[in-house]
Parts: sequence; structure tokens; C-alpha cells
Amino acid sequence: MKDWDKIGITDFLLNNSGMSIISLSDTKAILQGTYHLCAHHKKRGDVDFDYGLRIEIPAKFPNEIPIVREISNIIPRDDDHHVNRDKKNYTDSLCLGSRIKILQKISENPTIIGFIEKCVVPFLYSITKNEFVFGELKHYYNGIIEDYEDIFDVSGSNKVIRILLCLSKKKRISNKYPCPCGCGKRLGKCILHNKINHIRRLASKKSFKEEYYQILNEKYLAERKYLMKKA
Repeated sequence: MKDWDKIGITDFLLNNSGMSIISLSDTKAILQGTYHLCAHHKKRGDVDFDYGLRIEIPAKFPNEIPIVREISNIIPRDDDHHVNRDKKNYTDSLCLGSRIKILQKISENPTIIGFIEKCVVPFLYSITKNEFVFGELKHYYNGIIEDYEDIFDVSGSNKVIRILLCLSKKKRISNKYPCPCGCGKRLGKCILHNKINHIRRLASKKSFKEEYYQILNEKYLAERKYLMKKA
């Protein structure tokens, strides 16, 4: 059995008496119950509110991201409230941000408490205040591209997609590719490879490969939708 205490589940439960373990296995741990949100923002004030949450933690955490569902049905299930809908295994999960941005935040404190404080609390605070005071992305494909443009300091969806392709390959292979930034050098000769190498330590090549194909598919759907509106 996986040693779940290494990622701080016991500490989290001791600090959150309304939450409990409902399932524990070698593949994932599921926590569920009432999470008491007590948070402060210097400009927007305090929040003291209870949410029913279900948190599914994969065994590969912190290299894979937990799925968080709000089960008290307080948060409206619509795009304005950033809730993922109609996706296999992710129905009604909270959209906490882009994958790489969440992995970056988790890496700062790779425990469940760290994940909750860095990713879940800012989301719930913003939802409660009805204002994304910590920053808000556009929805779905456009939001992910926008976030990755900022993370890698590039411009354009094609460059972002090529970066994800590099992340999905072994370093010795991707370093021979033309750099996604468009400088004309090989990736291994461009400073961008330092950022890519840092990010590749946060998750598996398989994970980045899945996101690469997901982004390609969403780009196709977005372009198709645009062309259908234009026709």
C-alpha cells in the first residue's frame, strides 16, 4: 500500500475536521466532506464559508494533479464559474487553472495542504466573492494557450503546441528540434530549453503527450467553430 502520509494527508485531516478519507488504494485516495474556507485578501477582505468537497488524489501526486469536485451544489455549473463539464472522469470538477501552472504551484509545497492552499483556496475565495481577484483565464483552449504563452514567454498557439511536443519527447531528442520560439536555433542552443527542462521535471512525458494531443484537438475544434460562424 502506498504511504499516503508522505504527501501530508494526515496533517490535512487534522487541520480540517470536516473532511475524511472515504477510499484509499494504491492508485488513489479520495477525501470527502465539509471544507471550511477561511481566507483573507488585503483588498477584498475575509471569507468564512463552508463547501462540500470531494478530492481525488492520484498515487503519482505531485506529478499528477488531484481532481476536486464541489458536492454541495453551491457553485453554478457554467463557464462563468469555471467548472469543467461533460468530460470523461472530470464531470463537474473545478477548473483550477492550466496543468503546467498547477504543477508549478504544487512544486512549491508538494503536499495536499500545499495544493489546497495554492490552488483550491484562491479558486473558492474568488467564487465566493464572485470576482477572480487572483487572476482569471479565458475559458478552455484560449485560456490554456494564454497561460502557456506567459509561462514560456512566447506568442502564438503554434509555438505553445511545439513546446508541448518538446515536453512529450526525451530531452536528447527535443533538443535537436528547431526551437519553438522561432529564433532559428536548435532548442538545445536556445535559452528557452532551460524553462522547458525545468517544466519537464514536474510531470511525465506521457502526461505532456496527452496534453499535446488534447490541445491539438481543441485547436481544431476552435478553428472549426470559427469557420462555421464565419460561413
